[in-house]
Amino acid sequence: MRKYLLALSLLLAGCGGTYCVRVPYNVPDMPGAAAARPALSAMYLKVVTAPPAEVSGIVALATALGAKQDSEFRPAELAKRAAAALRRPGASVCAWRVDKGAADDPFTARLAPAGLLVIRAMPPSVSSRKEERSAVYYDKKKQRQTVKNKVWVYSASIYAEVKLYSWPAMAELDSWADTFAFAEDRFDNSKAQDEWYEDNESKLFSPLVTRLAGRYAGRPVDRLRPVFAVKKDAESEEALKLAQHDKWDKAGEIWARRAAAGGWRDLLGLAVAAELKKDYTAAGEKYRLAQAAAAGDKDAKAVRWGEIYRDLEIFSATGAASGCGEQWFGARTALLPFTDATTSVDGPELVRGLVFENLKAAGYNMVPLAAGDETLRRHGFSDGGQLPATKPAELAKWLEAGRLVYGDVSDFGEIMAGIYNRRTVKGSARVWDAVTGAEQSFEESVVKVKTPKSFAAGMFGQLAKGLAERIKNKPLAYESGLFARQLTENLPNRAK
Repeated sequence: MRKYLLALSLLLAGCGGTYCVRVPYNVPDMPGAAAARPALSAMYLKVVTAPPAEVSGIVALATALGAKQDSEFRPAELAKRAAAALRRPGASVCAWRVDKGAADDPFTARLAPAGLLVIRAMPPSVSSRKEERSAVYYDKKKQRQTVKNKVWVYSASIYAEVKLYSWPAMAELDSWADTFAFAEDRFDNSKAQDEWYEDNESKLFSPLVTRLAGRYAGRPVDRLRPVFAVKKDAESEEALKLAQHDKWDKAGEIWARRAAAGGWRDLLGLAVAAELKKDYTAAGEKYRLAQAAAAGDKDAKAVRWGEIYRDLEIFSATGAASGCGEQWFGARTALLPFTDATTSVDGPELVRGLVFENLKAAGYNMVPLAAGDETLRRHGFSDGGQLPATKPAELAKWLEAGRLVYGDVSDFGEIMAGIYNRRTVKGSARVWDAVTGAEQSFEESVVKVKTPKSFAAGMFGQLAKGLAERIKNKPLAYESGLFARQLTENLPNRAK
């Protein structure tokens, strides 16, 4: 039965010939994929989202006491997952960035991509609700029984609008929008919504990332191409046997010698051989010659000529000759000493070190901190507050850098009041580029509020955590790391 179904599927796929060849492809789902292929070959990906609203201490306390924390949406995780999924033959992302609602992107021109992929993602909606479920079963007496159970349904959904543009023309190549959701049944509501979301964010992103990959990088498919032999023709049958044993070059020599006489089966064999070698231009020429020569032959009617030409159109379109991101990430970057308006001794320096590590991980060619600081000291600068006295171009010359990153920490501290614990890191960064002379500024803030149920446990936990951080000279370590990561996400990150 299975053999019959396989033979039928091959016949319906245009493989009514003696031998059927499987040609693997990643076929994009998007309309106009051939025209969009240059843009897809070197994309700059942006996830655009609204910046988090500033929450006052009173509001944060009220929210925390109500045990309903806002879920922490991580757009950078969506960007990284999407960029990785789009690294397939025919598509590639050179850099990604989180854009918190700026009117114009200041980095696109410097990155020089072939295409711009914009994902506008709204913060997710997260909820948990109690539902009553009914289950029916039959007991030993074959009596119908109904059992009712109470479950808690945790769910999250995210709405995304996606647009693909060519660059630099900024012609819109594709546009679509959809809502993606994930839900889970639990026996109780012991898990806070924000904690449940953190555990399941990747499951919420997964269908969106899969849609992006299928639409632009393509889904794996096997195209079935027929290769015919002329009946009772020893030479033609020999060529077919060679093809069956993957000796396409030798089979091609026979087909090429015979094709001069106009045999469409030989031309078709040459076309399939060229397609397998990814020589799509030559394959297209041979397929058209074969179709013209086969006019009126009933065997040729089984060949899916239209599908063949559509595939070849997509994959013969050349990718853009783009050095997407090469100049941007190749520039030597110096992270300058931070200005500090706080009372913390170790905090700002800790934040600076974390920003340095994040920039390095993001693909930047960094001037080592110790070497840069030593160079600045030789010119009389030992503090970030002194830097505005000198022009950026002069600093860049001393540091042999093509880019400067200034930093400022405006708030760094912790408030402990009974069961209320508020930990805050706020600041900004300013990026100066030697090529354009332009500056870009970004502000970030991390505010974490916790309210343990027990006063004693809360106070003990807060004091123990603070003591451990001070011993390690890493105050507000988690919040500092989050702040440094968010600050770096404002800049292009090299896709990996």
